[in-house]
Amino acid sequence: MSFDWTAPARWARTAAYRTASPIDNAWRRAAGRTPLPPLWLRRHAGDVRFFETAATETAAWIDRLGLLSGSRLVLDAGCGPGSMVEEFLKRLPVDGRYVGFDVHAPSIRWCRRRWAREPRAAFSLAQTQSPYGASRAPQTPYRFPVGDGETDLVLAKSLFTHLLEADARHYLSETRRALAPGRAAVITAFLFRADADGLETAFPHTAGNARVRSRARPSRAVAWEKERFVGMIEDAGLRLQWHSAGYYPGRPRLDAQDILLLGH
Repeated sequence: MSFDWTAPARWARTAAYRTASPIDNAWRRAAGRTPLPPLWLRRHAGDVRFFETAATETAAWIDRLGLLSGSRLVLDAGCGPGSMVEEFLKRLPVDGRYVGFDVHAPSIRWCRRRWAREPRAAFSLAQTQSPYGASRAPQTPYRFPVGDGETDLVLAKSLFTHLLEADARHYLSETRRALAPGRAAVITAFLFRADADGLETAFPHTAGNARVRSRARPSRAVAWEKERFVGMIEDAGLRLQWHSAGYYPGRPRLDAQDILLLGH
């Protein structure tokens, strides 16, 4: 097994964010800003600079497509520390429900405290094996915390970018199970064309049928040849309705994720 040479830098960065979090929280309170998760949790979910803007941009994209029209239940798969919660609660009706789940226990604990008095929001800890969680349970049997055909919109933002094939296939199947007839799922991924220039710069290693950025931490960033990933979508009983290119067809820099709209 390869040694992860980036681990000490990650630990030091997390420690620095933990130290700075109380200062950031005090500044936000003094400025009358909306409460946010502590910096170290925001960093766990991605670049802290884009925590808020990424959520508002995702919500605006969903609005443009009218995906929340008539919705009663939204499932946020891999919700992290809840960047999308307020965006969905603003758009759901009074009898609507938001359900988020994640493997990262600190994120789920923070969400449960933050929205403890919000009856429309529920958060579930996914007890499944993952580099981002502590559970030893295998990932494949994990069942999304909603009933069959109960969900009007499934959002999986920056989730499939961390899943290898067995897990990605299972999560696609669970997405299909959860979706109500005629409703949609929005997922993001890194997709590429096999002959794209620069692919080996951004994703230099292989892991099964995927390409990964780090051999030591393959789930850090996972990319798929587009045709193969579309085949996985179809194998799960879903179909690709629309694709907004981000990384595709494959570039040296990971400056955007591909957005995919899926339906039955």
